[in-house]
Amino acid sequence: MSDVRADLRRLWRRSARYRPRTATGWIAAVTVAAYVVQLLTAPVLEDHLLYAGAYSLPSTGAPFEPWRMLTSALIHQPIAIPGSIVGITHIAFNMIALVSFGRPLEHVIGAPRLVAIYVIGALGGSVGVLYASFLGLITADTAVYGASGAVFAVLGAVAVVQRRLGIDVRTLVLLIAINLALGFVVPGIAWQAHVGGLVVGAATGWLFGANRGPRRDARARAGAAGITVVLLVLALVPAAVV
Repeated sequence: MSDVRADLRRLWRRSARYRPRTATGWIAAVTVAAYVVQLLTAPVLEDHLLYAGAYSLPSTGAPFEPWRMLTSALIHQPIAIPGSIVGITHIAFNMIALVSFGRPLEHVIGAPRLVAIYVIGALGGSVGVLYASFLGLITADTAVYGASGAVFAVLGAVAVVQRRLGIDVRTLVLLIAINLALGFVVPGIAWQAHVGGLVVGAATGWLFGANRGPRRDARARAGAAGITVVLLVLALVPAAVV
């Protein structure tokens, strides 16, 4: 057993040059790895990880599986046509946006806070989808997947943090507005997740931006926990009401 552990340690050290060096990079690497598994096992992984409002509404007859509100961020549009890149663009745009904006944000607020924004944003995006189902804007069995909600959370956080740092964010706000508007005019895009992720990301970004530094870390953690609790309560309310 000791020899096996030693071999694993050597393999881990040798792989250092190929491993992501930031939390943003690890998120992208895990998401891409999940996408590869998704393609190899289609549609098994999609069926187990995608989200629809029905999974939070037991009254619909679907199993109550609220964890899908997070796991749906790991999968993306599959390649429906052999040789087509249509499916790949879904994950490509999300990961390009994540790396482009997430890495600079991580350098400012730190890796743990960047991960928190991403995960809380993914939850916020799914809450947006849930309430769209609850209010009848979409059917409860409308399946959604992708990291768009989490990515919009990162974009919202970047805009708020940069604004607090005195940086001109007009170009970024325009970029966010254009991508947000596309969700309302292009069919098949879950604009509900975009809105939910954006709102949650902006709120969390403001929280972290206002509590920078180790002396305010406890306050930042408490605030992030509070936002998470609010989202969890919002996620459970429709199930209790219906």
